[in-house]
This record gives sequence, C-alpha cells and structure tokens, in this order.
Amino acid sequence: MRVLIVYATRTGSAAKAAELLAGYFSDARVSNLENENPNPNGYDVVIFGSGIRFGRILPPLERWLDQYWDRIRPMSKGVYICNALIDEAPKILRDNFSLQLRNSSIVVESLGGEFDPEKLSQKDRLMLKLKKKELLGRQIKSFVPCLLTDRIEAFAGEIKDAVREKEILKL
Repeated sequence: MRVLIVYATRTGSAAKAAELLAGYFSDARVSNLENENPNPNGYDVVIFGSGIRFGRILPPLERWLDQYWDRIRPMSKGVYICNALIDEAPKILRDNFSLQLRNSSIVVESLGGEFDPEKLSQKDRLMLKLKKKELLGRQIKSFVPCLLTDRIEAFAGEIKDAVREKEILKL
C-alpha cells in the first residue's frame, strides 16, 4: 500500500505526527506542503494534516486541497489536525473541512498537539494570552500539550483495516 502523507505546520506538531504515522506503513512518503506540492496520483491512500492557528488549518494545506480535490475525492483518505485543545477539535474539523470530505474519509481526528511558546511570534503570544483568558472563562480543561500516540496508532490502524477490507471486497 502506497501512502502519501502531506502536512502543513507552524511549530512542528503536524510534522512530528506525520512522521509517526509514516512509521506504521511500509511504503509512505511524507511531504511538508511548505516546501513541496506532491501529486497524489499513484498512491493508494492520502493522509493530510495541519496544525491549527486560531481555529483554522494552515494555508498550504488549504491550497493543496483546492488544487487536488478532484483527484483525492475518490481515494482512500485520512484527515488529522494537531491542536492542544481537544474539546474544540470537532468544531475545528467542521469549520475547516467540508461535510463531503469528512464523510468520504476513513478517519478524521485530532492527534493532540505539542505546545512550545518559544516557537511563537510576539503577536501569537499576545493572541494566546487573550485566548487563555477566554478559555479560562469557559472553564476549558482539556488542554493537552502533547501528541497523543494512542490516537496516532489507532488512526493508522483504521486506515490499514479499511484498505485491507477494500482489497478483500475486490477479490
């Protein structure tokens, strides 16, 4: 099974998640959309992910999806985001990915997200302070500042199981 994993990242969480996911497949190519624009033709599965910046996926993934949507629509695919606010993941996924894309994907999941304030710009630190006050006011307690390896393993397992089932049905 040939797997293409593309991602967009600002602080490295989506990149780390992509590398961890790739470790579960024997033939996987990992591509940073900031540096490359890989064509999904010739792959059995496409997995794409993004870090989240103030509720939005990053522009390189948006552009890649716009460019290749017609090609990846019928393919087996998985979607992930990296965000440290797990409770907000369902809304973020709904706001950033169409119902058609979510329903046609094998798995759509938040894999957690590492949080390193040192990698943030001054503007991002200020925005984070404002967001923190808002979250504390809403009593958000699901701040998970790490990648969730159990979710990454389950994500890869769902992809493998679905592709295996598809192959059996072809026989």
